[in-house]
Amino acid sequence: LHANSGELLVAAAVAGMGIVFEPDFVVGPYLARGELRRVLPKYSGPKLDVWAVYPSRRHLSAKVRTFVDYLAEIFATDPLRPRSPAGNAAGARPQVEPAR
Repeated sequence: LHANSGELLVAAAVAGMGIVFEPDFVVGPYLARGELRRVLPKYSGPKLDVWAVYPSRRHLSAKVRTFVDYLAEIFATDPLRPRSPAGNAAGARPQVEPAR
């Protein structure tokens, strides 16, 4: 089965139609309930880039800067496995580059 809907693919996997490769934030609830199980726990897939796109300005608003910092923190290690900012190591600060 090939689809551009993660929800459809997860529903098919839950129905026993095969395996699915989706981010933890999509399949996490199904894993927690035991509806799905990991078959390759050490495989994390290819690295992906996550982009925050916003208008280029000399002085970025505090709201946008806060949001971009938040995204950088939760996606710091693996975009397929975002984690709570509180889960990051003490003092760890992700690298953020402004859009050009």
